[in-house]
Amino acid sequence: MSKARFLDIHILHPVPFSNLNRDNLGTPKQVTYGNTVRSRISSQCAKRAARLWLEANTGLGAAIRTRRLPELTRGALLDKGFGDANAVGAVKVMFWSLGITVSGGSNESDPLQGDQLTFTTLDAAERLADIADEFAANVLDMARSLRLAAAVPNNGGDEDSDAAERGTIKAKPFPKREQKKSPWHDITAVLSGHNSVIALCGRMLAAMPETNVDGALQVAHAFTTHEGVVEPDYFTAVDDENPAEETGAGHINVNEFTSGVFYRHATVDMGSLSSSLSSGQCQDDSAATAEVAAAFVRGFTVAEPTGKQNSANAHTRPALIAVAARSDRPVSYAAAFEAPVSAGRDGGYAAASVSRLNEHVAADNDLYGTDGLVAAWHAVRGDVSDGSLAALGERVRSLDDLTAAVEAHLRGTQ
Repeated sequence: MSKARFLDIHILHPVPFSNLNRDNLGTPKQVTYGNTVRSRISSQCAKRAARLWLEANTGLGAAIRTRRLPELTRGALLDKGFGDANAVGAVKVMFWSLGITVSGGSNESDPLQGDQLTFTTLDAAERLADIADEFAANVLDMARSLRLAAAVPNNGGDEDSDAAERGTIKAKPFPKREQKKSPWHDITAVLSGHNSVIALCGRMLAAMPETNVDGALQVAHAFTTHEGVVEPDYFTAVDDENPAEETGAGHINVNEFTSGVFYRHATVDMGSLSSSLSSGQCQDDSAATAEVAAAFVRGFTVAEPTGKQNSANAHTRPALIAVAARSDRPVSYAAAFEAPVSAGRDGGYAAASVSRLNEHVAADNDLYGTDGLVAAWHAVRGDVSDGSLAALGERVRSLDDLTAAVEAHLRGTQ
C-alpha cells in the first residue's frame, strides 16, 4: 500500500445571510475568480476557527498566541512570592536573553508586553516562572546589573520599589560567556516545546529560529462557487428612554452581508506532522499522527468563524465532505468553480456545486491518472445528491464514518 503523504479535505458548505469574515471596512471579503466576484473567507479565519475547535473539543492540547506571555509570567512569579519590581526585572531579563524586547511594567497596573507574538503551550508562563524561581540568584543578578530589578538578593523580604529601574532595553541574545551560568537553555526549551495543535498550525518566532515549527497545515481561502453578492442591511436601534413624542431611532447604521455555497479546502502534510509530533512533547508513533489528522478533518468540517454570528446566527453544516489521501502532492479542486455554477433545477447552488465537483474530479483523474491517489472517501447530504459521486471515492454514511475510515487508513500507511 502506498504511503499517504498528503491528506486533502474538500468541503462544500452552504451558508445563509452572514458576514463570517469581513475586511477593514466591515464588508464581507471578496475575490474575483473566473471574471466573477465571489464572497470569500480567509485562510487565517478558517484556520483559527479549526484550531479553537480542536483545543475545546479534543485532547490534543491547547495553545496560546500572545504578546502578553511576559505579563502571564509576571503573574506566575507574583504567585511565587516575588515582589513586583523583581518579577518585572526577572521577566525582562529572561525575554531579553531570547531576543524579545519587553515593554511596560512601570507600575503594578502597567502590563508587560513583548515586541513579538509568541505561539506556545498554555503552561509556558508557569514553566518560565519555575525557571526564574530556581535560578533566582542568576536571573536577578543580571537584572540588577541591567538596572531592571530591585536591589534585593532574592524573592523574599520587603522590596524597595524605588530601587527598581523598570525601563525597556533593546533585546539581544545572551553572550556565549553568560549562557553557561544562566538558565538560557532551560528558557529556550520552554518556548521550543509544542503540542499537536502547534504541530498542525506551525510557529515562526524571528527572535528564536530554533523554536520554529513547520506547520503541517495548508489552508485555502474559501470562496463561493457562484457569484457572491454583498447586500446592505439598514438597521436602527431604539432608545428605550425616549419620551412618547420622540419617535426617532437612537442609532441608525448599515451593515453588509452575503450568502452562498463556499468551496473550502485544506491539506495536512503527513510527513511534516509526523516529524513535528516526534520532535515535540507528543507521542512518536503512526497512531498519534493518524489521530491528529483525523481530528483535524472533523474540526475543519464543523468549526465555524464567529464573525457577526450574533447578528446572523448562520450556524449551518457542510453539504459535502470529501477527503483524498495522496502519495504525490496536494491537489485543490478550486478550478471546478472557475466558471461560476448556475442555479440547478431546484433553484439552489448546493446540488449543482456537488455535481460540478464530481465532474471536475473525474475529468482531472482522466487527464492526470490516479497513481498518486492512495484512497478517497466522501460523505454527502442526501438532499443535494442521491446519485453516484464515484470520482470522489468511497461513499460513507456520516462524518463519524468518514473520520474513522481516514484514521484507520492512516494508521496502516504511516
